[in-house]
Amino acid sequence: MSIVRRFLKQYWSLIASLLVVALQAYAPAIGFEPVEFHDPVKFAWIILCIIEIILIALCLGLLVRSWQIQRRLAKNQWRLAFWTHLLLIPALCSIVLGLDAVYDSTYAIALERGQFRGVHRYAGDLMGFLIWFVTLDFVLTILWAIIAIFKNKSGRPDPGPA
Repeated sequence: MSIVRRFLKQYWSLIASLLVVALQAYAPAIGFEPVEFHDPVKFAWIILCIIEIILIALCLGLLVRSWQIQRRLAKNQWRLAFWTHLLLIPALCSIVLGLDAVYDSTYAIALERGQFRGVHRYAGDLMGFLIWFVTLDFVLTILWAIIAIFKNKSGRPDPGPA
């Protein structure tokens, strides 16, 4: 089996989920600006929310699939924990980007109708809370990689399969 084929077999779902996160991140730059609404039950707002939910679900499904692949291929618990933290970063980013779309979309509606102020406020609060988790997980993943590099350079053999 060629190297490219083995690479794609092992990492296809991770690559696809990163593309979904990139699509979520760059979709506003394409021209999908939040629409100013005077009527909160507009069809476009519902479609935007459905698309965001589908993208989040697709990304999370692909990341779970990638984690399952890594769980089978990880040689020890150390590497599995590293891959778990590494895959958690795009999963949380996808959720944060989806909450950001909801936060932006509900701004005009929250000004007009009081019942949407809670949705707007809670989306912003949850988004701010998850951003801290993304940052913490990113730092943990970098520290985990540095420790793994020094652990392998010290000459100690890797423990066998867990």
